[in-house]
Amino acid sequence: MSKLLAPNATKLEKNIEQLGEKISTLPVPFINLHRIDRCPITHLPWLAWEHRVEYWRSDWSEHEKRSAITESKKFNEQRGTRASLQSLLNTVITEYQLKPWHAFEPKLTQFTFYVLVPKHIIISVDQLQQMHTAVDATKSQRDLYAIYARVKAECKFNVSGTAYFGEKIFMTTRN
Repeated sequence: MSKLLAPNATKLEKNIEQLGEKISTLPVPFINLHRIDRCPITHLPWLAWEHRVEYWRSDWSEHEKRSAITESKKFNEQRGTRASLQSLLNTVITEYQLKPWHAFEPKLTQFTFYVLVPKHIIISVDQLQQMHTAVDATKSQRDLYAIYARVKAECKFNVSGTAYFGEKIFMTTRN
């Protein structure tokens, strides 16, 4: 224990001093935690949070995670612009069209836009969800949007029926 505390120090103060001594002996490279190129891969999500990376996927490769953090400064400078929307959407799908409200005839409600995916492209439900996440992460708060796309969804369902004999049921319709 150091001799910095007064002899009449409380138990709490002594415990805090001991905790500080233990923390200083931990082998954590604090400087490297804030460097994009040297940060351990396990700490990249925290570094991304520090750099305000709005769109993050844990299944990305290490290179993709580091470039998302690197590009976050430029992205945050452009937040809410068409360029920022396109940069995030390009991580999900490459062929689409952003159409703002004033490009329609007659003009639509102000501050609305549409993400139009061509009809020959069929996306998955996961891609649609990623597109929504990407747009929500960068659009201006006042903007409203819709995504028009053909989505392929797979599901299983069962069809069953019953038959009941012995009674007659008459059904009529009323006009």
